[in-house]
Amino acid sequence: MRLDVNLPREPLLVAVSGGCDSMVLAHVLHEADYDILIVHVHHGLRKESDQEAEAIRNFAAARQIEFRMTRLDWEGETPSQAACRNRRYTFFRQVMAETGRHHLVLAHHRDDQLETLLIQLIRGEAHIDGIPLLRPFANGQMHRPLLAYTKQQLYDYAKEQRIQWSEDATNAETKYLRNQMRHQVLPLLAELRPGYEEATARAAMVRDEQQQEHLTYVAELVKSQMTERGLPLEVVQRLPSDFKRFVLRVLLPGSELSSNDYNRFLTWLRVDMPSGEVYYGNWRIQRTYGFLTCDRCPVRNFASEPLEIGPDLGTYHYGDHRIRFFRASAGIPVGAIRFPLTIRRPLPGDRIQLAIGTKKVSRILIDAKVPRALRTEIPVVVDATGQVLAVIGHRIAIFGSFELLAESCLMIEW
Repeated sequence: MRLDVNLPREPLLVAVSGGCDSMVLAHVLHEADYDILIVHVHHGLRKESDQEAEAIRNFAAARQIEFRMTRLDWEGETPSQAACRNRRYTFFRQVMAETGRHHLVLAHHRDDQLETLLIQLIRGEAHIDGIPLLRPFANGQMHRPLLAYTKQQLYDYAKEQRIQWSEDATNAETKYLRNQMRHQVLPLLAELRPGYEEATARAAMVRDEQQQEHLTYVAELVKSQMTERGLPLEVVQRLPSDFKRFVLRVLLPGSELSSNDYNRFLTWLRVDMPSGEVYYGNWRIQRTYGFLTCDRCPVRNFASEPLEIGPDLGTYHYGDHRIRFFRASAGIPVGAIRFPLTIRRPLPGDRIQLAIGTKKVSRILIDAKVPRALRTEIPVVVDATGQVLAVIGHRIAIFGSFELLAESCLMIEW
């Protein structure tokens, strides 16, 4: 059996978990004489992880393949699936930066693609795109050359080539949505509609090709329309919503963007104001009188001392942030807060009230992919009782309904 991969003949970084998929990927690339460096993340969550890491190390040593590994420390953080993924990708970026390799290769296959499409659908994602074959990542690109192959084909190849792999017992559990799809939903679909897998995967590939064409078009448009003042806002506003999302990808190359990130960008574009800012990680997109600019968040002049805001409100500068406070008919009910307000750095335990309940400020910044070193630089606004009213650049508190018909509200803009 032969597995074909089509990757650049450049140094590659190959993520290997020790499972069948990634071990097959590493074997195929080595046999095809690619220059590969194997990276492994030891999550520190299962007793079997030590043995799995050693097996990968031995696989690499036997073939004289360079090997890098990190072991995660979860002190003070909950090891959720999203947190594990974020920490893995952070490590991959670090190794890419250190080694000068610009291509990360992952072992996702066709079954992963089907699971992802269904998960996007039931979560109400704006795009039902599945897993892209190729996308920007860090200082280069992320590749998934096995998307055309099924899990069974990878098993068959591993047995034929006598490749040793580790089976993660948690893959058989059904407490996670992806595993529920894998073990309960996909088998039922195969029974109801034999052959659906190939047709669905093919549709996802066509959609991915379309997305790449649209992204290329928007990238060329942005390049051709960019001026010394920035990108004319009218150029962006004329685009369909799908293409406006691509503008965000072009402005933030290599960033991992969620549906919430795209929706926040579209909402921000709809707000009728001459100037404003929106933050994505350590990037800042500014709108200044009809033009968009994008740059790294300036933090070198950040204010360290808290700044007090009285009931007269007004516009304040805190470090490199310009924050405007004013009364309006919508926003945070003034009757729900106590003056004076304070702008300060976030503190451990800070939580903000949202529509779904309270959420840790630290989690908001993690979800927004703000680098760890910059999280303490993001200012928050609190009232005299200490309740967080805003995480500047990211969120404003949402309070429940109030029977205060004549009461004004507080608006916070940045």
